[in-house]
Amino acid sequence: MTEKQFDFSIIMEDESPSSSVPKDVWGGIPIKEDKKGPKTIAMILFFGAILILFQSYQDFLLHSAEDISDEEVETLLETPNSQSDVQISEEQYQQFHDDARDSNGFIIRAIGLGIAGFLVLVGSINTFRLKQTGPVISTTGATIGLISGVYGSQLIRLASDANLSGALLLTYEIFVYLCGVCMFVCGAFAALPMINARARKAMKGNFWENVELINPNEVNESEE
Repeated sequence: MTEKQFDFSIIMEDESPSSSVPKDVWGGIPIKEDKKGPKTIAMILFFGAILILFQSYQDFLLHSAEDISDEEVETLLETPNSQSDVQISEEQYQQFHDDARDSNGFIIRAIGLGIAGFLVLVGSINTFRLKQTGPVISTTGATIGLISGVYGSQLIRLASDANLSGALLLTYEIFVYLCGVCMFVCGAFAALPMINARARKAMKGNFWENVELINPNEVNESEE
């Protein structure tokens, strides 16, 4: 009886080519998570949100007030009148306030900055907790604040052009650009954790947890 011998070759691959490549490596450069960076940004955004909400509240009060008290007007006009040859009367400032209210500049800025401040506040908390939704919410809020803040400030500036002059007129003009720059910077800070690779890796619930970065050169070498 002829004994038949059967050779079985079983190839056991403990590791696939992709698993031989360490996670968090791209082009030979390891990517380490950065938890401190997003938390620092979250704290900055938190205080920024408080300032935005404070400005929103001030605009709401200005829109709600039919007239400004004489004492407040005197205080507001004291410095501008001392720095200019053209004096602004209390009646002119009251008329400016009425025109700004009628144009809805105060209420547009109040509502827009209120929504923006709330979203930035919520986003900053989520960012501090390293949740991926944090930067998205904060960036959305900053965008809303940028649009509404600049538009509302522009309406107020147009009202000031018709009634004011000198340094006070320049103040309201500068405030349009200042509002835009501040909200743009706020949005840029909020978006940083989405741009920086180390910060993205530290955020919870993002694609870094499910995707392994593989160096194509090492994969090709292992297949050969």
